[in-house]
Amino acid sequence: MPRRHRPGATATSVVAHIEEVVVATSGEDAFELVFAVAAARVIGKTQATSRAIAKVRRAHPELSIAMPRDDNEELVARVDALLARELEGGDGRLQALDAVFESLVPRVAKGDKGQFFTPRHVVDFVVKALAPRAREVVVDPACGSGAFLAHARALAAVKTFGSDVDPRAIRVARLVALSQGRDPATIVRADGLRGPKPPKANVVATNPPFAGRADATGFEVARTVRTPERDVLFLERALDLLRPGGRLGIVLPYNKAAGASFAGMRRWLVERARVYAVVGLPRETFLPHTSQRTFVLFAKRRGPGEPPDGRERAIFAISERAGKDSAGHPIARRGGGVGLDHDLDEVLDVLVPFLTAQGFAS
Repeated sequence: MPRRHRPGATATSVVAHIEEVVVATSGEDAFELVFAVAAARVIGKTQATSRAIAKVRRAHPELSIAMPRDDNEELVARVDALLARELEGGDGRLQALDAVFESLVPRVAKGDKGQFFTPRHVVDFVVKALAPRAREVVVDPACGSGAFLAHARALAAVKTFGSDVDPRAIRVARLVALSQGRDPATIVRADGLRGPKPPKANVVATNPPFAGRADATGFEVARTVRTPERDVLFLERALDLLRPGGRLGIVLPYNKAAGASFAGMRRWLVERARVYAVVGLPRETFLPHTSQRTFVLFAKRRGPGEPPDGRERAIFAISERAGKDSAGHPIARRGGGVGLDHDLDEVLDVLVPFLTAQGFAS
């Protein structure tokens, strides 16, 4: 087999190979076919056939599974064989479902909205710093494929709620929830800025859309920024979703931390939330989709009548290794270890003791 036709070793490369096979051999929608096969494997826990897909489709109408054409049974079996290895276990299963979202949800549509796939080592870093505990409520108002929620569920027996405007992303997030034995009804298709509010959250973990404008009517923060972008509005929305004392981990563009035009927004923020940490991420983090610099803000919503205290301390850190090169290609961990060559685990080694000493998660 020529090298260019061999499926790669990672979940993402396997899905990319599947897409190539589907496009070359049928008129099927690659996303719909992979999604149907994955649903049969993950939920039906069996080899994917048209009959197995139909059974899962009847049992879970909320997934909106599309049936493959009757004459494509051989293609279904081929796709199933390629996906089977990736869907065998817990971590591999989540990675494969992530790959479905990253590779097959149209990138152009997501990019136009300023929405980009969040690298899973960044998701893992944010969730570990937030330290969700059993029975806490974790919310993501711009959940995409549900990565922050899935990682929180893997870490503790939490209750999760998510929303997103992208119908395919929502379906993937529901499938991920089902794969973890959770209720897919807690994932809804809605505008995260104005949709129905979930229960008040103990934790909000999110990477909201950056680009574009949205209707700022009714948002306090709009008075501090002349033309607030959606990420600014999502910052207010996230705080509004939190209980007093609730914890926030949010990915934002770098200019919100350093831009002079957002100084008023930062003053507004510290009046409503105690900022505990700002962690800068490398420019390569979101490549190949965008080279925009970003940071993660960790904060806690203030209670009523709780003004800023001049003795409050915050930590500022910078991640220097993104696990990707300047073209967005993954760089393997040094020494032959598993995963990408990033330094967020090292940042956590410093960040977590500080957050613990400051009572962030207490």
